[in-house]
Amino acid sequence: MTSAEDDPYDVEKCAQWIQENELKQVCLQFPDNLLADSVKVALHLEKNIGQKVYILGDTTCGSCCVDEIAAQHINADGIIHFGHACLNPTIRLPVLHILPKQQFNIKKLDNEFKQTFQDNTSRIIFFYDVEYAHKIEYIYSILKPMYEHLVFSKLNCKSNVEYTDAKATPDRVILGRSYTLEEEYNIQDYEGFFLGEEGKALAILAMSIPVKKWYCFTNNKICEFEALNAPWLKRRRFLVEKLKDAKTVGIVVATLGIKEYLTAITTVKEALKRKNKKTYTLCIGKITPAKLANFPEIDAFVVIACPENEVFDSRDFLRPMLTPYEVELAFNTAREFCPHYFMDFRQILPGGIHHVDFKPSTDSDVSLISSDVRNCEDDGLSADQMNTLTIRSSGTVAIGMAGAQYLQERSWRGVEQRLGEDPVRPAEIGRTGLACQYTNEPLNTAERT
Repeated sequence: MTSAEDDPYDVEKCAQWIQENELKQVCLQFPDNLLADSVKVALHLEKNIGQKVYILGDTTCGSCCVDEIAAQHINADGIIHFGHACLNPTIRLPVLHILPKQQFNIKKLDNEFKQTFQDNTSRIIFFYDVEYAHKIEYIYSILKPMYEHLVFSKLNCKSNVEYTDAKATPDRVILGRSYTLEEEYNIQDYEGFFLGEEGKALAILAMSIPVKKWYCFTNNKICEFEALNAPWLKRRRFLVEKLKDAKTVGIVVATLGIKEYLTAITTVKEALKRKNKKTYTLCIGKITPAKLANFPEIDAFVVIACPENEVFDSRDFLRPMLTPYEVELAFNTAREFCPHYFMDFRQILPGGIHHVDFKPSTDSDVSLISSDVRNCEDDGLSADQMNTLTIRSSGTVAIGMAGAQYLQERSWRGVEQRLGEDPVRPAEIGRTGLACQYTNEPLNTAERT
C-alpha cells in the first residue's frame, strides 16, 4: 500500500471510523472497476483494526447504491462504500463513503469562472461531482471572497472528505446534495454551476432545480448546459402516453436500501389502482432486458430505483420503463404542467418538496398513440386479491387476473401435467454425460460401434 498521503482508499480514515463507532462486522463495497484492489485494501484495513472485514463481491442493484441487503447476509453493522456514489440515504446501517479523488486544473477553473461571471454580485449555486469534493474547500477559499452571493452545496453523507459532511439534516436534499439560500431570495434568483462532466448527475440536477441558467466546467472550459431540450426528455413524454394506454403495469423494485422506497411502491400502486390498472410487483435485482422479457403480459413497467439508474436511457427493453413521477404526469390531474423533471422519487412523496395530492381524472380522452378513446369510468376491474370476482360496467362478471388470462390465451404454454390424458409408461433412463455432448448422441454412438 502507498503512504497515507497518497492512499486513494483512505484506509486510515476507514480504520478510525470503524473504531469510533465500535463496529464488529464491516463490509467493504467496491464497484466492478475497483474489485482488483479489494483484497489489498481489506488486508491492510484488517491489519490496522485487528479484526476481520468482508468484501461485497457483487451488488444487488447497482454499484453507486449502498447494498445493505448483501451486507445483512453476514449481519453487518456498517458499510464502507468505495468509488462513485449516488448518495441516496439508507435506512438500516451506518455508511462511510470513500469518494474518488479526480485532479483538475484549479487555476483554469478560476480564470474561466471569473470570465463567465464578470458581475461580482451574481447569485450562484456551486454544485460538483463527488470525485471533486476533496478540492471544494480550497476552491471556496478562492472564489468566495470575490462573490458575495456565491452558495456552495454540500454532499449529504459521511465521507473521507470533511467538507462534504452535512452535520444537520437539511430541508432540501436533491441527489444527495444540500444547499441553503439567502433568506430574502428564492431559487429562481440564482444561476447554477456544476463542476464535472455533462453526465447523469448534472442532467438530474438541471431538471430538478429551477435556476435561471446552468453552466458546467468540462474539458477545462465553462459552457452553458440545457437539459430540458434534450431528445431523451422528449421521448419520456411519448412513454407517458404509452403508460396511459397500458392495462397491466409492473412495479419493478430496483432498490431495497434507499430511504422511503416502500412508501414509493405503495404510492405508485395506489395511483394505478385508482385508474383501474392491474399491477404486479417485481423484485429481480439488477434490471436487464432479458429478465423483464419474461413478463410479456405486462404493458409497461414503473421502476423504483436510484435516479442515476441507466435503465431510463436504454432502448433495449421490450416495454416502456417509467418513473414514479411519470405516473403522476399520466394520471394526477392536480399536478400542473412544470418545465422541470423529478427523477428522485423522494421529491414527490408525501413530505417531499414537490409533493402534490393525487386527484385522478374522471373525463375521457383520446390516446395519442392509437387514437382510441380512453374511457375513464370506474370500471372496477382492479382487485386487491387475484381470486376476487369483479363486475364490469357492462354487467359482465370477470376474475381480476390479467396475467393469468394472458397465459390462458397463449397458443404455447410450456410443460403441462395432462393428467389422465396420456397412457402410463415405465420410467426410462434419461441422458447421461456432459451437456455439450451426451453419451446417447449419434456422434458418440458411431464412435463406440
